[in-house]
Amino acid sequence: MCLAGLVVDAEDICAVCGKPIDGEIYLVKDQVTGEDVMVCSNCLKLPRCFICGLPVNDSGIALPDGRHLCARDAKTAVLDVHDAQQIAADVHADLDRLFARFTTFPTNVDVAVLDRIDVDQMFQPGGYDFESPNLLGCIQAKTNASGKRYAMRLMTGLPLVELKATAAHELSHAWVGENVPSERHGRLSRNAEEGFCELVAYLLMDSQHEEAQKEFILRNHYTRGQISLFIAAEQRFGFDQMLDWMRYGESSELEAGHLEKIRDIKMPVPPGRVTNGTALNAGTNVAAWSPAPVAVPKPASIRLQGILWGNHPTAIINDHTVSANDRFTLKIGATDVNLRCLEITPASVRLQNLDTGQQEELHL
Repeated sequence: MCLAGLVVDAEDICAVCGKPIDGEIYLVKDQVTGEDVMVCSNCLKLPRCFICGLPVNDSGIALPDGRHLCARDAKTAVLDVHDAQQIAADVHADLDRLFARFTTFPTNVDVAVLDRIDVDQMFQPGGYDFESPNLLGCIQAKTNASGKRYAMRLMTGLPLVELKATAAHELSHAWVGENVPSERHGRLSRNAEEGFCELVAYLLMDSQHEEAQKEFILRNHYTRGQISLFIAAEQRFGFDQMLDWMRYGESSELEAGHLEKIRDIKMPVPPGRVTNGTALNAGTNVAAWSPAPVAVPKPASIRLQGILWGNHPTAIINDHTVSANDRFTLKIGATDVNLRCLEITPASVRLQNLDTGQQEELHL
């Protein structure tokens, strides 16, 4: 979005050409950093970088499929198919190491690349139905004479860190395909599956201290809030509980204020297990077993569960994800409490009770 008509200052410099701005100033959002930068009217007419959205001058590059990369994003862009395949293999090894206590990721995955022309052809009428058609990557399950395999394709020209996060996301779709029963997959919402895949990418980026990419994942709204809930649930219940919910959960997606429902799972009964006093034989047809539901009491206090720090910090409070100046309501016992988040620091959050005016500071 561009805003014109700002008062020009003698020191206002165009972020693209580096020259003083003579005339109207335009603000263009850098999709990588989330910041608004000043651009002159001449540079505003230039092609845009497909990564950050800023105008691209002669210092950038033009790709064969018509996309452009600014000089900054071109420095780490992965353009070679063999490089992309090696990076995907490295990401697979990193995921197996990171989650070695819980699971492994499928190896029956073939990696190739795609560009804008490929994407346009895919999503024409009559094209293929791919997972995550977000122009960064896609994956499709195929069955041939050798069995089931996944065709993963990664967008050329992505910066190295973003390519790693995309590969982790798509490998997580393959994990879902291999580990989530078809009946459960049919009940699982698309937003929840995307949220799980973004969680895996987020945790990989966190392990590699890639703060900017973590911020980018959090700013992406296509999971419709599921990513923040998945992060909160993982911090509260652990990654193993996330995997159990993906495979056997009863709800279709996570719900703000009710993350405890992640414990509502319906595990298959192993052959020979005793249920209701009857031993089950291997041939007994029993779909599933679950314990009697237990009422979960509402929290009796306001708890700070985590802080996601970056250019736009967010805090997790009683399973709610909030930013500075957000107004929200928590159920404390039997009472609705109306709150406003005044400030978020790396280790604390300051809240105001909108009903009483009192302020409270929560610490990790």
